[in-house]
Formats: sequence, structure tokens, C-alpha cells
Amino acid sequence: MDMYAFCSELPKIELHAHLNGSLSKSTMLQLKRHYADSSLDDKSNIFFDEFQIGAGDTRNLSNCFQVFGIAHALTSTPETLEIATKMTLQEFDDDGCCYIELRSTPRDTPHMTKKQYIDTIAQSMQKVSVHLPIMSRLIVSINRSHPISEAEIITDLAIEYHKKYPDVVVGLELSGEPTVGKFEDFVPCFTRAKESGLKITLHCGEVCNPEEIICMLNFKPDRIGHGTCIHPNHGGTENTWASLFKTKTPVEVCLTSNVNTKSAPDYASHHFKELYNAELPVILCTDDKGVFATSLSQEYRICAETFDLDQTQLARLALNACQFIFAQDLKKPLMSKILNFMDKYSL
Repeated sequence: MDMYAFCSELPKIELHAHLNGSLSKSTMLQLKRHYADSSLDDKSNIFFDEFQIGAGDTRNLSNCFQVFGIAHALTSTPETLEIATKMTLQEFDDDGCCYIELRSTPRDTPHMTKKQYIDTIAQSMQKVSVHLPIMSRLIVSINRSHPISEAEIITDLAIEYHKKYPDVVVGLELSGEPTVGKFEDFVPCFTRAKESGLKITLHCGEVCNPEEIICMLNFKPDRIGHGTCIHPNHGGTENTWASLFKTKTPVEVCLTSNVNTKSAPDYASHHFKELYNAELPVILCTDDKGVFATSLSQEYRICAETFDLDQTQLARLALNACQFIFAQDLKKPLMSKILNFMDKYSL
């Protein structure tokens, strides 16, 4: 079996995927049919060109956050949000993903409240579970560029819906423009969430900020996202690397995302190499498969080709990812699924 076919068939675990950044062209076209503003009808090509960011794009990390306004406009009603959730889960299932933790920031729109936003995604996930083999969970996001008062509201909602849908809402995360806001201001929110049984993941080290990186790692989140600027070779320091090595905090790695946002100059220079060689917990993820025109299978294939990993090593990456999912009750069945796949191909 060639590497492309292997990566497609391999049962994979997706732990860092933003819903609005994961919308494919076909999903966005479907959403446009439900969108109230018909003035967009004749601008489809421009619309999608603005949304997708490729390796040669001149936009950087900060610019990338602007494109999400397009996706937000298309998911402003309960109906379109449900369509987006269902179609995105279907696409991950088609790509061989057996478990996903989809994340999204609740927001008020003219058509729904933050509460309705979470409720819509949670109910959509429950509906999908009846028809698709993929198992899905929701991580509620806090945008660090928004006021603390909004973070407190979202934390309250995450705790409320964790109690209401304990088999769906499993975590709280911090994301958004990394140069805005201070993590220490959000610590009370994440402490409350942790004490209420929610798991925590933090976008960490996307920019050079050693003091905040160490603060985040000392908070002992269950996972961190990206970790781009932690190793000394990539803008980090000996102290930030030592902190990660000491805590062994699992890192959600997004290869194509980091290359396309210029967080990494190219795949070969990506910090995956240092993480993997140091035997630190690492999980391959997509981040925003729609924005960066990728898939989880493609991320596995790129990883194999760039870092010379064989099929057994790739399968073990997927297997090890099971250790760090937030739905711990699914850990054993997911591991069994991947181990059966490995047995089938004598890996």
C-alpha cells in the first residue's frame, strides 16, 4: 500500500480543529444557499479565494484571523451552524478520522445567542453520532482578544453545557490573536472550568513570549496547541523547552497551518522534529482544514515524507494520540480500532 492510501485508511484522531476554519468549499457553497445576503451570489470565486490561504500566500498569522469573518457570516443562524457541523464531521469521517474534538467560540448573532450556539453544535453532534461511525466531542473556545467579561460568560456556558451534555462538551480552550491579551487574566476562568471537570487546552507559544509560555505550562493544561516558539531553535529559550520537557504536556501540532501562516518557514524546519526526537507527546492535527486546504490524511502523509517516518511510526502516532483525548471513556475502544488496523497490516 502506498503512503497516500495508507494515510487515508489509517484510523486517525483529530484534536485541534476549529469549526469555522474547517469549512470546505462544498460546505460553504451549501451554506450560501441558506445565507440571507444574496449580494454574495455573484462573488463565489472571490469569496473563496479570500478564505483559503496557501503556502505562497503573502498573508501572515495575524492576517489569517481576518478570513474567519467570512465563515462567521455563513454560520450566523442555528440552521446554517447545524449544516456546517454535520458536513464538517462527515468530511472528517470520509477522511478516515475515527474521533474528533471540534472547537468553536460561542458568539451572539442577530439570529442566536451564545447559549443557542453551543446548544446547536452539541445537538448536531448527537444527531451525527446516530448515522456516522466518527465519534465527536466539543471544546468550547475563549478568544483572548475579547474582553474578560465575555470569557467569564463563555466559561459559565461551558460549565453549564458540560453538565447538560457530559458526553459532548468536554473541554475549554484559549485561542485567538496571540499578541493580544494576557493569559494570566484568563487564569480564573480556566481554573473554574478545570474544577468543574472540563479539560483544558491552550494555544501556546505561537509567538515568542517566553514568560507567558512558562506561565501556561505551569498552569498544567491537559494539552497545548502549536507550541511553535518553545524550542530554542524556533524562537523559544532553554527555559521554555525545559518547562515543556518537565511537564511532558502533549502538543497539538499543525504542520500545514504553521507553514502557511509563516510560523514555520517550511515543513523541514518545523518543530515537530524536535518534539518527536525528544519523545514528547505530539498529536498531528489540521487546525483549519478549509482555510489551509488540507486534511488529516494529508498532514500524516506530509509528516511521513518530511521526517522519513514509516507506516509503523505513523500508526503509532495515531495510537498515542488516543492517550490524550478528553473523552477518556473512548480511549480503549479507539486504541482497539487502531491496533486492529495495525494487526491487519502487520505493523
